[in-house]
Amino acid sequence: MGFDAVVVGGGLFGTSIAFQLVRSGASVALVERDAICAGDSGLSLSMVRRHYSNEVTARLAVRGVEIIRRWAEEVGVGDSGYVSTGYVMVADAERLPALEENVGRLRSWGVDTSVVGPEEIAALEPLLSLDRIAGGAYEPDGGFADAQKMTLSWLAAGLGHGLETRVGTRATGFRVSGGRVRALETDRGPIEADVVVDAAGAWGAEIGRTAGLELPIRLRRVQVAAVRQPAGRPQARLTFSDMVSNLVLRPDRAGIALVVAYQPPEELASRDDCRREVAPGYEESVRRTLRERMPSYAEAEWLGGFAGAYDYTPDWNPIVGWAPELENLYLALGWSGHGFKLAPSVGEVAAAEILGRVPPIDVRALGAERFERGELLRLAYGASARA
Repeated sequence: MGFDAVVVGGGLFGTSIAFQLVRSGASVALVERDAICAGDSGLSLSMVRRHYSNEVTARLAVRGVEIIRRWAEEVGVGDSGYVSTGYVMVADAERLPALEENVGRLRSWGVDTSVVGPEEIAALEPLLSLDRIAGGAYEPDGGFADAQKMTLSWLAAGLGHGLETRVGTRATGFRVSGGRVRALETDRGPIEADVVVDAAGAWGAEIGRTAGLELPIRLRRVQVAAVRQPAGRPQARLTFSDMVSNLVLRPDRAGIALVVAYQPPEELASRDDCRREVAPGYEESVRRTLRERMPSYAEAEWLGGFAGAYDYTPDWNPIVGWAPELENLYLALGWSGHGFKLAPSVGEVAAAEILGRVPPIDVRALGAERFERGELLRLAYGASARA
């Protein structure tokens, strides 16, 4: 039996797109090689923020956060795990003008954000050291959610609308003839569909090569630490990203905080080469950066950590839309470390375009052709996951 669409990847984007398609009446098969949310979606820091450099991603984030906050009304099954902590991104004097300009753009695109000075930052998060911080961008309803809850909720909702799953099935390539993708090849046989959606995350470009599609996506290993403050010690209450020390921290439940201390990049040839465990010296790197920016957390209990991959493009913005020079292949790839809060709205956009409808947000600027045309998206703060 052929499907209207087959979606490759059981993470945030695959389940979001599959859910939106079946909710609209399409017949869909979802293919996942391991378990649902077993890849980098399950390793997501899951920060909720809308601070982006371009209108297309800002508008996707605005809608995405709206769905995350109103999950019961928008999805109707499960929970997003959303917690409002407030979000601030801080900058030094050199980068503050760029931040101020970007906040002005974001406000014109409907983002609830403002520029805050050191005194306001201190009031928002008294535990932060303000050394070299000149200001920041604040979103009062930023915070975090739960990628695993969201992914499993979309799956459950999709199953209720007739979604068929092929969990434990490895996609091995695309069957192509006459410039059209005719089927998805798997280790359990082909799956024919009118449209194939490549939402396989850091494996997506590798699968695309089986159809002769060369996408400018590279892989970079990223480590995340988990620490816990003992009872009675000051607890972080704000989700923040620091352009000065390259520290990112978000609080979690039960005194736990997730921390990223960015280091020189470790490039990967394949997602399968990514070691899950953090490097032996990462704990000291995290503690050293915490001493600089959040001293009261420098001696927090070390709970360990994990590592995943950023699948990033030359302009650190995703690829969303139809594959160039191939009919029937839709791409949702290259999330560059900041795709979490875009997943809900990308599901809506992708489903609309696949079904021949006008999408709620124009994402033509995210098409893969932009790289060949030299139309890279703006980066307010340089090449990084802060795109």
